[in-house]
Amino acid sequence: MKFKFVHRKFFCLVLIFHLGFGRANDIPKIDEDTNSTLPAASTTPDDDLYSYRYDVLELIVPKHIKMNDINDYHEIVLPAYSNTAIQLRQMDHHGRDVGFALIQINAYEYNITLSYNATIIDGSHLTGRNVGLVLYGDGTLYAINTNVHEDVMVSLVLMLYNKTAPLPGGCNLEFPVEISPVMNLTLRDSTIEVDTPPASLAKKIPPPENQCGKSNLRYESYYLSMPSYDFSQRTYFTYIRKLISYANAKASGQINNLTSPLLTGIKRVYDRQVGRGMVFVTVAIDPVNHGFSAYVPVHTYACQPFLNIVGCYEFNIPTRVLGFIITVVMAAEIVVGFCPSVVKAFICGGIVGAFGTIKAATSWNVVVTEKEFIAMLVAGAIVCAVLFTVLAVICPIAMIIVCNVVIGFLLCSVFYFGFFGNMFTHPYLVTALLISSTLVGFLLSSIKMFLFANGFLFGAAGLFYGVNAVFSARLHYSLRNLAHGIMNGGSGYGAVLSDSTLDVNELMAGASFGIILTICVYLRLRCQLAENQRVPPGLIRLPCGGDRRGSRTSEAFLADDSFAYENVSGGQTTITRWTEGDDDVFESPESNSRFWARLRSRHRLQ
Repeated sequence: MKFKFVHRKFFCLVLIFHLGFGRANDIPKIDEDTNSTLPAASTTPDDDLYSYRYDVLELIVPKHIKMNDINDYHEIVLPAYSNTAIQLRQMDHHGRDVGFALIQINAYEYNITLSYNATIIDGSHLTGRNVGLVLYGDGTLYAINTNVHEDVMVSLVLMLYNKTAPLPGGCNLEFPVEISPVMNLTLRDSTIEVDTPPASLAKKIPPPENQCGKSNLRYESYYLSMPSYDFSQRTYFTYIRKLISYANAKASGQINNLTSPLLTGIKRVYDRQVGRGMVFVTVAIDPVNHGFSAYVPVHTYACQPFLNIVGCYEFNIPTRVLGFIITVVMAAEIVVGFCPSVVKAFICGGIVGAFGTIKAATSWNVVVTEKEFIAMLVAGAIVCAVLFTVLAVICPIAMIIVCNVVIGFLLCSVFYFGFFGNMFTHPYLVTALLISSTLVGFLLSSIKMFLFANGFLFGAAGLFYGVNAVFSARLHYSLRNLAHGIMNGGSGYGAVLSDSTLDVNELMAGASFGIILTICVYLRLRCQLAENQRVPPGLIRLPCGGDRRGSRTSEAFLADDSFAYENVSGGQTTITRWTEGDDDVFESPESNSRFWARLRSRHRLQ
């Protein structure tokens, strides 16, 4: 295909005059909360004629057309404050079987305007970063860069569709242009909403079949996640191109079939992952006439990387420093087990209290401000933490089981979210996870070497989330998904697609967690064996019924308090021979841990 770029003369003095005297008021601003197509400021024809730099691009339809696919692709620069004419040629000669041509422009970082006219007139243009317009024959579109000081890098794409392909956006009631093949993307606090205007049947199909609202069109939605914190130009254009055509979308994208009666129109909702770019596209399919067409892909980073790069990272620097401190403390907890059980109960109670407060506020439809909601969360967490602490003092074994249920739910939710994503896609899934976590909690309580009274499970859970914060990863999204699902009422959140694909940051965080945990367990084993073997001079331990010391110490290497060790010992006593002077004393204590503690204290006193 031929691609021509012709430079036209422009009026330098007038351009300098306009640049110097404030055409900035006519520049459309980038919408901070949406990546949708926006209306641009209107200008008069005379002003535009003497203000913009004019260039011309010619797109010539090839002899061998790839129907319903990309027929031309170029990445070009639109100069600052310029008006570039895009002329489509040979459509009538080579495109006799073509129903329509879709010319789309995907701009990097800045908005551009694509118009049917050389001037910006209401109802004839679309403005945004991902825009496109339809032509039925030879014609001209205008790409207008209204940014005074910035050149804009764009990808120019020519799509040719056959005569049975539906018109994307043909039944549009949202955008100013009658046929708008673009999608509207809106960023919410925790979600991304992608709304697609309805398509119409091909023009050759006579009424009433082709009337809006009476066609039986089917829609497929595809998405593609980009690498985290990668805001480069090359990555942007590469991932956009992967979803431009239906064939590319099926080959590279992932389909989203989640719908809900609560969603009106052709709308898909996605979990918002700050700093991770996502590309979306919708394909309209006519199963009767065997035609299909793709809308212009839409893209978002779920943040503003070119205005506030710090806000695009999952955790800021202070939070990552706190995560590092938690990682060190939890690693020490795994090795030496210094944290009392009441403290662990207090922390677990705080977690349960926070989620319980969210659930209660949602169930009772409490209307509060953001500050009041935070105060409710803090109060609920403190109250539940105190109750858990009192329960730990009164009945330690009950507290162990309850805390292990909490740990079990964390494990089950992390595994499920890692494989399947949103936990609210099925109505009874959260209940099933709670039942599973209860079983896991009782199982952990019954296995001697995984008693919650020791610091292993508690330290491992804290280490997991501490390392996640250090790497600014998304391994905590299972808890985030649970909180958002509860806040949105559960059932309404079931149509939200949560992409749980692991990125480089998540893989590095997971590998670091595994390595640190392995080292900590090894050090704990060494320290605990040394502690069990450290006895006063003259103390000789003789196991009862054969040499079983090795098996019991291997089971007990995780026990860091007398309660855990007594459960590990299983009631088996050890005959101990204590030799001092001329007297031989044999004792069979009820608890080895208390007996050895008494011996050590007496030895220190001496």
